[in-house]
Amino acid sequence: MGSQCRIVAPDHELVSVGEAMVGEFEQKWSRFIPSSEISALNRLAGRLVILSEHTYELVSRAEQARGATNGAFNPLMLEHLETLGYDAPWTELRDADTPVLVPPPVCLDPIELYPEILGARLPPGTRFDPGGIGKGLAGDLVAARLRDLGASSSQIELGGDVRVTGHEWSGGSWRVTVGDSDHGTDEAAFISIPEGGIATSSSIRRSWRRGHRQLHHLLDPKTAMPAVTDLAAATVVAPELWWAEVIAKVAVISGSVTGRKILEDLGMTGLFVFRDATKQYETIEQMEMIA
Repeated sequence: MGSQCRIVAPDHELVSVGEAMVGEFEQKWSRFIPSSEISALNRLAGRLVILSEHTYELVSRAEQARGATNGAFNPLMLEHLETLGYDAPWTELRDADTPVLVPPPVCLDPIELYPEILGARLPPGTRFDPGGIGKGLAGDLVAARLRDLGASSSQIELGGDVRVTGHEWSGGSWRVTVGDSDHGTDEAAFISIPEGGIATSSSIRRSWRRGHRQLHHLLDPKTAMPAVTDLAAATVVAPELWWAEVIAKVAVISGSVTGRKILEDLGMTGLFVFRDATKQYETIEQMEMIA
């Protein structure tokens, strides 16, 4: 998933189970592995494809998120990312002097889902991008599995996103540090939660250059280009990590005014980092700001 993984659980066997699950999701969901289920789904766009249980859940959650955000989240923009240059694993991506190509129009057709057979059909000519929602769902699935195996507590970190379950080791709420290393601040805020997921989406972290343009991976479905707003990053708290991932991405793409309204309408909490490096948080006493 192009990021580091850290799992903390009561014993080593549970940690090993979590690590194995993350490795399995990588093999099934990576767009850079030709044998992955997502690669097969993309090759067969327009045709019905039977998926494994977890891969079907990933695709159905993504389609659910698109509907819930009125299209502000669109999982069918892989072609656009690759056209703009994000066509290799992040560790291998390099700046280039080649000019930016114009991405194709964004497809607004839904993904057809067949839950009774775990089947999905992508609109013809489209390709699915697991992106951050895959990372978030992986954290949720690992947390649920460890809980089923008897873990009283667990902490799963995937690329800076965090999923916590059960009681914190000292018996209180979980206290998660939100950093802003892109602007030189290791501790931007602390968020205390009893359980759930915390996800950060940033237009700075995964950026690259094509020709004279600096690009990033958060694409606005309205333009098919990297979003240009007043936000550099957003951190969102939600009961599930996949949903926190979606809303954090939508907030950055939408900008602070619309992003704040989205959080308010959903009753969610978030921390916005503006492009001038100022920070602003939303509505909860449990969040502590660091100047």
